[in-house]
Amino acid sequence: MESFYIKVEKVDEAGYDAALRGLAHNKKQETEKMTVVAEKLAGLDGGHNKFLESMIVWLDVRAPRYWWQEADTFRLSSKQSESTMHTLTAELLAIDMDNPASVEAFIADNFEPGSCSPATLKWIYEAAQQKDIIQIKKKLPEGFLQTRLWCMSYKTLRNLILQRRAHRLPHWKEFICQSLAVLDHPELLPGLERKQKIETQ
Repeated sequence: MESFYIKVEKVDEAGYDAALRGLAHNKKQETEKMTVVAEKLAGLDGGHNKFLESMIVWLDVRAPRYWWQEADTFRLSSKQSESTMHTLTAELLAIDMDNPASVEAFIADNFEPGSCSPATLKWIYEAAQQKDIIQIKKKLPEGFLQTRLWCMSYKTLRNLILQRRAHRLPHWKEFICQSLAVLDHPELLPGLERKQKIETQ
């Protein structure tokens, strides 16, 4: 069993055609000819690949709280998350705490493997019964899984990949792999494979 969890789903993607149109204006050429040009310029910074700023992607990401703390360092993006207090509290109070199977199922659905014990869940449950938001926050493990809709440009995603593809936290490599697998234009972004080839040269 994996010791960590992250899941990425693409919700929407837009801007490719508009980005190529803008690139065509810059090059004074026909839009139809910009596909090859875009691929050549995508890896060049210093203003050459600013067309990537016009390409936007919305990703639904479910990951533990400690990973989201690192993800929040990427400022040129926006995130909308499920409410920890409203969602978790309501779901907690629906658990049959006297049924071990119910407890284990809730832990499996809401926490990264090994991050929450039945005893810890009981403490959180009791705080929820008392509507004690502060105690819920204090006792909630960092492995609690939260889903957020993450909106960013291809340019931001490019920077993220370059900064995090060799990160020691395995979630980042998995996030990058899953993201590249669902995007419409992964050819415009750096990949893990390229990094590995560079390291072996």
